[in-house]
Amino acid sequence: MALTFTSLFNAQCSMFKAIRLCAVVLLWTSSIGYLTLTAGTSADENPPLLTAPVNDFAHVIDPESAAELDRRIRALQSATADVIVIATVQTFKPYGDIGEYATKMFENHGRGIGAKGKDNGLLIVLAVEDRLIKIEPGYALEEFITDGFAGETIRNVIAPEYRQGRYGSGLLAGTTRIINRIAERRGVTLSDVPQQPVSSSPGRPRIPVFLIIFIIIVVIMLSRGGGGPGRRRRYWGGGPWSGWSSGVGPFGGGGFGGGFGGFGGGFGGGGGGGGFGGFGGGRSGGGGASGSW
Repeated sequence: MALTFTSLFNAQCSMFKAIRLCAVVLLWTSSIGYLTLTAGTSADENPPLLTAPVNDFAHVIDPESAAELDRRIRALQSATADVIVIATVQTFKPYGDIGEYATKMFENHGRGIGAKGKDNGLLIVLAVEDRLIKIEPGYALEEFITDGFAGETIRNVIAPEYRQGRYGSGLLAGTTRIINRIAERRGVTLSDVPQQPVSSSPGRPRIPVFLIIFIIIVVIMLSRGGGGPGRRRRYWGGGPWSGWSSGVGPFGGGGFGGGFGGFGGGFGGGGGGGGFGGFGGGRSGGGGASGSW
């Protein structure tokens, strides 16, 4: 009886060991398969690696705009150490929205935009097929590039160009506005970057352009008012107005065109050259703004 019980006990122990061994083997093989599958999926879903100021993965930026973007971004980095990176992709999917995608892209596979501890980077990402754009500043630039400023830049500066299919021009105009804002708040002047109007500081009243023009006209007319009617007629035909039409003032051939950037040969070249060094582990908090066109 004792022998029979011992044999039965040993048989049960062997069975339990076999079951446990099978369970361990099954769990191990399942884990390996799962990790392999998820690793492959994760690699496919990660945004592409950023390596330069301009990363045109969607191939929508014309060469002249790309070169000028590179030059202006490097000028800002040289003056303030702040870093702007531009990326174009076909789609942000399978991510849920472009904000989530931009935050992941900002991390850049462990080499975040900007300096570690300073978080002084900014990402502009364009998803062409989704018709969406996101401006995402690092923590340190959120006080300069606020959500409102980023949204205004998208609506009023970038989107109108995108609607005409001019992606390079839109990015150049919007990026230049952001560069000027950062430079202004850092207290530096970028002599080789065109100046663009940016939002005034809170509390400072803004004078409409038409009112300024009206005041100038009144002052000139009063200063020349002693010459009689004939002299007034000569003023409207020539005089100061002829200077404005030649491009000196706000409505001439070189007024806004030159100040806005000149997307053609005026600023040609200057792109590339030397290492960028803008990926030092900076972080973002998902701020900024997104918009469509």
